[in-house]
Amino acid sequence: MIKNRTYYGEYTLRHWINLLLRKNIILPDYQRSFVWDERDLKRLIKSIKEGQFIQPVTIALYKENEDSKNLLLDGQQRLTSILLSFIGYFPNKSKFDEAEKLASEDDSAQDSENTPSESNVSSHKSIGWTFQELLKYGSTKEKIQEGLGKEGKYNELDIEDIIGSENNFWEEHFIGFSYVVPVFNNSNNEKVKGYFSKLFRNMNYFGKKLSNIESRKSLYYQNQEYTSFFEGKTSEGKDVLCGLKIKQDLQNNSIDFVRYLSILSQKCVGDTPLVGYSSYKSRESFYADYVSYILGLEQEQRERKFDKFKFNETLKDTWKERFSNLREVVLKLKGQKELEEGIFFSWIEADYWLFGLIYYVVFMGKRIKEDITNLPQEVISKINDKKGNEYYTKNSNRLGNIRERIEESINIYSNYVS
Repeated sequence: MIKNRTYYGEYTLRHWINLLLRKNIILPDYQRSFVWDERDLKRLIKSIKEGQFIQPVTIALYKENEDSKNLLLDGQQRLTSILLSFIGYFPNKSKFDEAEKLASEDDSAQDSENTPSESNVSSHKSIGWTFQELLKYGSTKEKIQEGLGKEGKYNELDIEDIIGSENNFWEEHFIGFSYVVPVFNNSNNEKVKGYFSKLFRNMNYFGKKLSNIESRKSLYYQNQEYTSFFEGKTSEGKDVLCGLKIKQDLQNNSIDFVRYLSILSQKCVGDTPLVGYSSYKSRESFYADYVSYILGLEQEQRERKFDKFKFNETLKDTWKERFSNLREVVLKLKGQKELEEGIFFSWIEADYWLFGLIYYVVFMGKRIKEDITNLPQEVISKINDKKGNEYYTKNSNRLGNIRERIEESINIYSNYVS
């Protein structure tokens, strides 16, 4: 168990800005991207101006070799908004890529005959951007303004209508902090990293609720040796699914690779997958528990559900090679006309294509035969058969239907392995 001391205080807004500009505060890899909009920013500045309570920022001291780093665990949206207000620019979200988002297994939207409208999509678009993008232009307000003005991806931001004629606004207003300093006696770096990522996961402060991937990613970093395993990446950092997406709520969303890993880890040892997780809302805890099980951490519930799957005996020394093999097959399949767009329009499609493939290549260590001429048509035939059943499509993610897709996908691929 890691002990820590927590120190409390407050800094002026100008001091926080200086810490960011000098890179004295950094973001951990698992931190979310920027999600606030201009209205959120101005609401924060107005609250500060009016002297309202602002949730303190949480910083943690992390030592790596002889270097000390200050990790920003909570408060990114607030500090980023303060820095943007000071600089006088705000990122134009339409000119940045969206942050990676997981497709949800919730098919309740499919129960309605109505097509999802734009109003169903969150107005808080999370973009693949953080305040660290500003710092590539320099460490002063003037240099950053010059760079942003040339880039054309930022809109000018004016907060004078909020702060008025207050000349010393940045020097006379404060935001508090909690500074977490671990006691390093007999604590190695990995334990300290794990402690901080767990602390991050448990936080639920000011702002928007963490998405599944944002929350679960903090678990991945408790042991970075397995981060690529959970994210479905080869040892070279390449996506094993080659960018395959699921179309959902008018957006192309990334496929949750842990969903397939966790379910097939039970399947490959003869267990019935997802017992006790009939509600899709409960399945995120199932996936998070799988990550915890692999990493030797405490699970949330039903702690023996993965016990028969022995990762160290099954995949520890082989998953990197098998991931490379999987990527090769997916590239080949994407060359077929049936998958050339690289987009699935339902979990039905994704599951028939992927369950059997991942089962044999990753968990059974099999190779897919060179001749897969008839494979796409067999998969498409099954998909069309299910899509022709209106009741099935409206309830596609019921456990019985998922388990049926697992079996039928595995049966299809059984004819194409060697």
